[in-house]
Amino acid sequence: MIKAIIFDFDGVIADTEELHFNCLRRILSEEGIWIDREMYNETYLALDDRSCFRKALSIAKLREIPPEKLEEFIHRKARLLQSCLTEVKLFPGIVESIKQFSSEVLLGICSGALRQEIMLVLQKHSLLEYFTAIITAEDVENSKPSPEGYLLALQQLQEKSGIPISALECIVIEDSVAGIAAAKAASMYCVAITNSYPKEKLYQADLILESITEFSLRKLQNYPK
Repeated sequence: MIKAIIFDFDGVIADTEELHFNCLRRILSEEGIWIDREMYNETYLALDDRSCFRKALSIAKLREIPPEKLEEFIHRKARLLQSCLTEVKLFPGIVESIKQFSSEVLLGICSGALRQEIMLVLQKHSLLEYFTAIITAEDVENSKPSPEGYLLALQQLQEKSGIPISALECIVIEDSVAGIAAAKAASMYCVAITNSYPKEKLYQADLILESITEFSLRKLQNYPK
């Protein structure tokens, strides 16, 4: 029996990956580091900002920067992204799906984005009320593919609802390779949507769909494993 659905945010609910890429690329270029979209998809997509900058600096073989410099990078990217978020579009069918799912099970979000970014988009589209738990980059030590975020989302869902829920009673909706790995490491069923990667890259998911509109809890038992 499914009791909860936990959504990734960027690439599943909000079509923001291009914005994240452009903001990251701009700041890295100012530090003499170049990335393109293919590199972003392969290396940085699904990582939180801190992990992105650490990874980029490591790949560029630059010496470790002071913590305050890393925080400066994170704040610069957040400011850039914040100026664009009001124009962000949601993926087709996601609003209807969230409303439908919320009438059947508890809903949560587990994302590497910052809380202010997620809240701004959810409030703009009047979706905040549908989510019982929201886990963001500020809440975890380790970003995806670590299962930390999904396990914390499960804990928060239980605490806020008062309903006992096991990992096996959760479905994760993801769009990235790292996100799928995190969901599976948390022992959760994972549905992958091909918004960011082609189907062949998402093979570790339990179910792969082209759109969230193809998925429903009622049909879950009829999907091939």
